[in-house]
Amino acid sequence: MWDPLIPLYTDVLQKLGYVGVPEVLKLLLSYSTIYDESHPISKAGSDGRAVKRKRTISTLMTDNKIIQNAMAAITMGRGPKATRGAIDTFNAVADWISALLAWSPSGEGPDSEHFGGILGHKDAACIFGSLGLLLVALAATEKGVNALSSLSKNDRKRLGQALSSYTTVCAGYSIPLKSRLDSIQKDFNLYSGDENKGLEDSMMGDVNVAVLQFESNVVDSPAISSRAGLYIYINALLVGRPLVDDNMLLNYLNNRYGGHHMVMVEELITATFDVLSNGMYRNESSKTMFLFRAFLVNKLPPFLTYMSASSMASIPMELCITRSLSRVDPNTFPSFSETFSMQGNSVLSDVRQEFLFSCALHKLIPESSIERLLGENPMQTLPVGGQFTKDKLIMQMNNNFERAEQLLNGIESMDGNAGAIVDAITELMHNLCSRKETMTLKNICNSLSRRPQALDIMLLFKSPASILQPLCSLLDAWKWDEEQGENQLVYDEFGSILLIVIAFKYKYDLTPLDLGIDSPDSFVLRLLETGAASQRLDDLTEKQKQNLGAWIAALFVAEGISDESMSSCSPQEFYLLVATLFSQSLLACEAGKIEFETLKGGFEYHIWESETDLTTSLKILHGLVRPASISGEAQEIHRTVLCITSRTLESTLKDIRTRYPSRTDIKPILDVLEPYQSFRRTGATNNTELDTWRANPAGGGLVTSIRNTFSSLVLWSTDPEISMTPPSYTHRQLLAGVGHVGSEKVLQGLIDELKLQTETGSGDLAFDIAATLICAPIAESFSVDQALYRQAGDAKYSIPRCRFLTLRDALSLQRDSLSKLIETDPHRAELVVRLQRRLETLCSIPQMPPGEVDVDNIIENIHLGVGGASEPQQQSQQLQTVADQSNQGAVTTIGDTPGNLEAMLDAAASAAVADSNGGAGAASGLLGNGVGGAGVEVGTGMDDVFNMMDMDNPEFIDLDMEGMF
Repeated sequence: MWDPLIPLYTDVLQKLGYVGVPEVLKLLLSYSTIYDESHPISKAGSDGRAVKRKRTISTLMTDNKIIQNAMAAITMGRGPKATRGAIDTFNAVADWISALLAWSPSGEGPDSEHFGGILGHKDAACIFGSLGLLLVALAATEKGVNALSSLSKNDRKRLGQALSSYTTVCAGYSIPLKSRLDSIQKDFNLYSGDENKGLEDSMMGDVNVAVLQFESNVVDSPAISSRAGLYIYINALLVGRPLVDDNMLLNYLNNRYGGHHMVMVEELITATFDVLSNGMYRNESSKTMFLFRAFLVNKLPPFLTYMSASSMASIPMELCITRSLSRVDPNTFPSFSETFSMQGNSVLSDVRQEFLFSCALHKLIPESSIERLLGENPMQTLPVGGQFTKDKLIMQMNNNFERAEQLLNGIESMDGNAGAIVDAITELMHNLCSRKETMTLKNICNSLSRRPQALDIMLLFKSPASILQPLCSLLDAWKWDEEQGENQLVYDEFGSILLIVIAFKYKYDLTPLDLGIDSPDSFVLRLLETGAASQRLDDLTEKQKQNLGAWIAALFVAEGISDESMSSCSPQEFYLLVATLFSQSLLACEAGKIEFETLKGGFEYHIWESETDLTTSLKILHGLVRPASISGEAQEIHRTVLCITSRTLESTLKDIRTRYPSRTDIKPILDVLEPYQSFRRTGATNNTELDTWRANPAGGGLVTSIRNTFSSLVLWSTDPEISMTPPSYTHRQLLAGVGHVGSEKVLQGLIDELKLQTETGSGDLAFDIAATLICAPIAESFSVDQALYRQAGDAKYSIPRCRFLTLRDALSLQRDSLSKLIETDPHRAELVVRLQRRLETLCSIPQMPPGEVDVDNIIENIHLGVGGASEPQQQSQQLQTVADQSNQGAVTTIGDTPGNLEAMLDAAASAAVADSNGGAGAASGLLGNGVGGAGVEVGTGMDDVFNMMDMDNPEFIDLDMEGMF
């Protein structure tokens, strides 16, 4: 069974040179679960006969980890040192592939259902992917190339047969790995000699034919765009950390609406108002409502401008906005004058005005139209400074850095200028990082740290990595230099920059990939992974022990922290020692070697937990969360630290209170922490909400609640005009279902409800809603989705892995085992096929994603349907013509896509890829983009299996082969 020590021991033996990669692979196979005594690589006993063993446990997880370690050894330069060793490794991998394809998970031997068996078995599929990646890694080395060029006839046939079988199994999956293996096979002429009678043909032909035949008989009905679809999608974008990428969002909308730009704009605006309305009726927190409102007012208008700028067709924005506002619930968004005749004032009475003024600011509508659209005189005017532009703001801040503070004060305003401010502040921070102007950078980071909602605004326009990667790089490369001046200032600057990185990390539960960290030696990575754990004194280096002793003396023995104690220890060394320093100090206090008041006075805001002496620990903790005297900048830092640590502390304290209910010194600390509990924004749900979803009279728990929500969304989409108020919805429910019962069970529930809705006549709407629920972005896979999207235009862009089994992954696995489902439940199999097709349509990636459009520079030259004084009549006629021709209903049938910029770019990209592939030589075959001109398909089974493989080193996924020749 899985034992993490076995791969570790094997890897250490290989590192020490006791065994080589080929020996490891050969012996591993002979003891693997997939061992077959009839295979020529059977383990022979002392008498020369094959050894028979009974398998009661599975070695596949261990096998996979050891194979991944072998791949790591090769990519890190610890592979075979001679050509013979590389040849032996290729042969060992070939034997593994042959043995794996000859193995049956059921134990009944190869049969016609082999294909579904291997790829339907998670661990076997992971080994299958790891073997392919190992082949590509070895082929990228000098010894690997020499080995492939000097194979004997038998070795060439042996490896060729394995490669042919491997790539045949991958047939139909457009993944870079398959493309690279095809290139290796072609460039080195690795063929077995009888390609038409490969191993796979005899074992999988019948299944493939049956599945293909079934799929060919499944006919899709016209795709329907339901009102609930975008309502769900925008909820998902904003349920936790804002998951907004302009190019990806526009691509999704184009896929969804197929070139019907008017309908796309109208439904996008309507859905955003629906989300805000739903938030009010659900009594969402003020911070959540702020984010919904900011998306509508600050994000949506510039995005609509971007949409217009990237489309060849002129979009009559004023008409779209007019029609959208007519579909907004007047009870939720009354006019300002109407609030005086209502029972109490509506909290959303001025949202329409804010939205329209932002639209006017971004030149989507003329300012003169605002009064007509509102039906009354507006209660506000355009900002005095008009529309901000990034370049102008950067110039202002370079001339006067105090302008940055002014802009940060206005970043949360609902005036439509937040995007330009975020662009300018981010670029300024990048410039300061490159110039190492850390004093100014410190001030900006401190300003951001004390504005939690400003962080939300920033992520509406920028990815976390685009903001934080330069900061992480600066912290990693920070050099300790006597010329830097006073060491206290250096520590302050370093600490402020580090604090904003940690604040982002904990507020949104960011991964190293989200932060833009790609080096395993990164200081920030080490701090985030191990900084909270104290180390044993025996494990410290001499330098660390000296630093630890110096800091203990400075804190508790000397008169204070001196410049000398700082100069001997860099900030990176200090922060990696903080947990150990705190732990040792607490132990000294408990042992009576340091007075409590001395200990409390020695620390400002570092938090810990200990139960060796609860009374001492809780007294110190109370002093830390509510210090007797703190002011100025330290007070702001202290608040930020409490925001970061409050939830962890609260959980620990409540656990202690449960075990020691008589203690009275816990509640005062919890009371202090209470105001800081809402800092995090991850899409997680609270226990009260979770219990409500679990408690169903009919049973079924979370899955049944999700099905009920699904049903209410279908009902509302059937005729949304009957009730303008959207049904209660939060994407937290779906995330909670996936987190608590797993993606596979949630998917089964969605398909069950889809089947029921199809039988009752609402199948078309239900397909759109189910597909949107499945493809809606989630934080765990968002960075992977971004990488896949960008890789379509840049083959060298690294594709990270996603360890989270998403609903898309679950549907792909369901699709991969379609052969059995066809026999047991053909109706359900048909639903899976149609749902997968709909998902592929919504998630398809263009081969050349559009680059960033600089709207500020081109807005003046693009006709946006607003027009000047010389063309009002022409504009009016155009709006009327489009209005007469457009579909007035809320449900839209999407037909063929008309010719537009996206289609033209796609066609040009396809032609270019076809051209480049046609003339590629041996080197370009290995170094190419790995997509073979076919693009990248999202949601296919094997692609997702490779992405889900548990690899400790993400660089193995994207192997850089440049320079190998």
